[in-house]
Amino acid sequence: MMKVTTLSLLAVLFNLSGYCYALINPFLPGWNPDPTFLRVGDDYFVVTSTFEYFPGHPIYHSKNLVDWKLIGHGLTRPSQLSLMGTPTDAGLWAPGLRYNNGTFYLVSTARYAYTNEYRLFPRSFYVTTDDIFHGEWSDPVYFDSLGYDADLFFDENGDVYNTWCGINNAMDKIYGIYQNKIDIATGNSLTTDELIFNGTLPLNSSSRPEGPHVYLINSTYYLLIAEGGTDNNHRATIQRGPSPSGPWENNPMNPILYNGADKSLPVQRTGHADIVEGANGSWWGVALGGRPQGGNDSHLQLGRESFIFPVSWEDGWPVFNGGEPISEHIEGVLEDKSPLVKYTNEFDSDSLDLTFYNVRTPYKPFHSLTARPGHLRLNGNGYAPGDRDSAALLLRKQTSYDEVFETELDFQPTSNLTEAGISVYYGDQLHNEIAVCGDPNGGEGRFVKVKTIVQAEQEGPWSLTYTNNTITTVEYYPLATTSAPVKLTAVGASTNYTLGYAEGDDAWMYPVTFDSAAISVPPFGGFFFKGAAFGIYSTGNGRSNLVPADFSYWKQTPTGI
Repeated sequence: MMKVTTLSLLAVLFNLSGYCYALINPFLPGWNPDPTFLRVGDDYFVVTSTFEYFPGHPIYHSKNLVDWKLIGHGLTRPSQLSLMGTPTDAGLWAPGLRYNNGTFYLVSTARYAYTNEYRLFPRSFYVTTDDIFHGEWSDPVYFDSLGYDADLFFDENGDVYNTWCGINNAMDKIYGIYQNKIDIATGNSLTTDELIFNGTLPLNSSSRPEGPHVYLINSTYYLLIAEGGTDNNHRATIQRGPSPSGPWENNPMNPILYNGADKSLPVQRTGHADIVEGANGSWWGVALGGRPQGGNDSHLQLGRESFIFPVSWEDGWPVFNGGEPISEHIEGVLEDKSPLVKYTNEFDSDSLDLTFYNVRTPYKPFHSLTARPGHLRLNGNGYAPGDRDSAALLLRKQTSYDEVFETELDFQPTSNLTEAGISVYYGDQLHNEIAVCGDPNGGEGRFVKVKTIVQAEQEGPWSLTYTNNTITTVEYYPLATTSAPVKLTAVGASTNYTLGYAEGDDAWMYPVTFDSAAISVPPFGGFFFKGAAFGIYSTGNGRSNLVPADFSYWKQTPTGI
């Protein structure tokens, strides 16, 4: 049963619990786009997109909507997710998490190519488990329909609907919301695909109605969608009707979420929302948003993050955040508690925690926590960061614009090709490294190698548009010894990064600072769907690398907490 709430009533409810009341956003800091939201009992879950990262689709859990913990991933096996050679920003797109009769359903779309002949979207699929905390998710069950952003709706009469974003044909590519009934045991279609909504914007290839969610609330069906693409025109709109397929009555207050009308707001790109009724009858929503730095849209290196907000009801329509824009600080609800934490891992366990990712599905394990106790050992292969394959590269998301990443590396290269170090990483064409390698001229000794891929100078302010103007620079700095461990660091600031190194107990050296636009502005024909991560890697640059790279710790410290 829906309970009509207001912001003032929510404040009263949470004041009774003794909290300080000012919600802090993003509640999942660092890139976590396309959140899907679910409550089962007093457990709340959010799942987000991962694109070409492996494992796929992180699952976050909370009891109070304040403290969120990563409890697992939906796709952890090659049989579920084979991302060999998948381009940057392809892979897993927006998920949908639903629950029915004791079973959790995680819906997703895996896109494996962007080439011209790949004119249609792939099939979406779902995986299932009866234990979201400890159980294994099934292998994929595929739909017959073609499209993305699919989601399941279980109606009261037992019918199951698949609703997704599709296109009218492979040439015009006019997007719309499609739907059919399915057999939930097989994924097979029971009815033909039906176009149920074209969105609220003028119907053209840029309006992009997508991210559909269907709800049944107080005997009325609602269709919540995203529109306007994923840049500053991104928004959420909602309709209601007498059936899961409409016909739809437009909410006169649409868009119900749209920060793009005021480009001065610190949170932009708001959209792709999902809502749930809380355990106490309150209502909540989640959505993605971005926080451009310095008033500059190209300084968006954390990408699209997940925001949470209260939902009230007026005249049978949901109202997001009291009708106010989504912000980083929402007064009157939840606990004033920063989601940012300092992270230190001294590699004293025999396994990595859930926060680490590979780029694409690894062919086989390339790291070990037992080969040298107290160290994470990387066994390099022929691939390097930026190669469209599975390099020996481990990543962890950057969570704050002002954040310092530091590690210590024990590595004795045997040639100018053997190399190990750290990366500030977005994707194949947007990444910057500082590493230890052999003499670039084939001689003796060790060197620090600094590789930066930056944007060329151009007139006017940066704009988040495609560009071919990239310059790659490589510089080398000799090290004093052939054996001392080398500390490496990447210092993130609001609009730039600084790379540094220190040999043994020597003072830090900082050879380069680069503009964060270098990992925020996509190259020509590219996309910007993710965000920055810090990484460690080892490579033979096209050859086998038999030299172990041993890292003794990982420190990731957001400043100001």
